[in-house]
Amino acid sequence: MPPLRQAIAAITLLCCATAAGAASLDPNRIAAIDQATIEFLARAAQARKTGEVPRQSDPAVARLLDTVFDTGDLSHGPVPDADLHLLIDWLGRLTAVGRVYIDAGRAAHDVGLFGTELGRFFDAAVAVEEAMADCMMAQLDARPGATPAPAGQRALVNVRQGIGKLFDNVIDALRAPGLTVEWVLERVAHLRASAPTMARFLLPAELARQRAKIAQLAASLHERTLRASLYNLAEALATPAPPIAAPEPEAGGAEIALDANAQGYRVSVRINGALTVKFVVDSGASVVVLPKDVVATLTGSGALAPADTLGRDTYLTADGKKHHGTRLMLRELDVGGHIVRNVEASVAPEHAEPLLGQSFLSKFKSWTLDNRRHALIIAE
Repeated sequence: MPPLRQAIAAITLLCCATAAGAASLDPNRIAAIDQATIEFLARAAQARKTGEVPRQSDPAVARLLDTVFDTGDLSHGPVPDADLHLLIDWLGRLTAVGRVYIDAGRAAHDVGLFGTELGRFFDAAVAVEEAMADCMMAQLDARPGATPAPAGQRALVNVRQGIGKLFDNVIDALRAPGLTVEWVLERVAHLRASAPTMARFLLPAELARQRAKIAQLAASLHERTLRASLYNLAEALATPAPPIAAPEPEAGGAEIALDANAQGYRVSVRINGALTVKFVVDSGASVVVLPKDVVATLTGSGALAPADTLGRDTYLTADGKKHHGTRLMLRELDVGGHIVRNVEASVAPEHAEPLLGQSFLSKFKSWTLDNRRHALIIAE
């Protein structure tokens, strides 16, 4: 399991049961962000030859940026902790796109040339960071006084440090050459809106350092409005938001027992009525993943036909790398008597861990991982 996914799993284990409430993120939305990022980075790669950075003034580029930068999905309250991996993936895509404009501005010694795109990038990054912090704090609030396991503590520290660093980078960007007072004021307003969440989530030492940095920047400025805005931001970072109510799991779901091991939770899955395999329940996988040797067994038994192959596809992982894989359509998956038909799957190398991903899980009205009873609870 990759380190990022291990961190997510550890954070989930320190929390209460995972709930898919009304604020859940649509996996199809994240898939659209993935595809838009791939297309944008392909255009940006061409810019190294032409010298023309993709700009929002180009309608085709604007469509891609709208897909990646639109954070309207986060306006409905904290998302369930089962969606934390989607937020982390989203932030990775944002960073990949924003880096293009940061590098271009530095190369031109004038970040302001790309102020429109950078403004959208910074605002979106702050919104996703805030959602990540709210997501984790909502689950921690649900178990006041509980002591997380060591792995969970380490993971939480790592995520706090990562979000603190990104928040820190946005503040540093306010000093960049070529930016107008109006541009900086707008970014500070977004930082101010997220400050109560950050004041709850970041550690006291990190918050003190951030406030000192902001106050130092404010003291160096002569523009009164901007200086006052920065001082207000520093003050807001000392005023935590009140606790957040965690999303509640939906009552009445069916409960399926899970096995726990170092890779996570495992469950028996019957594939096309022919072969039963233990899968890791992995909401971080956008589709079900089958290793090549399992696919060969299914094919040899006639449970998979040539018509079940959909072709090959390109997808982007959380580390920003492109991968190519064969796509399949599984006629049915049976988990604890709950059958889902026409499930998209991807083929992994031989002996890889089978993953029960979102192409199965998202077919249910809701699903919950109950860490106390080691159970998958699903509502149809």
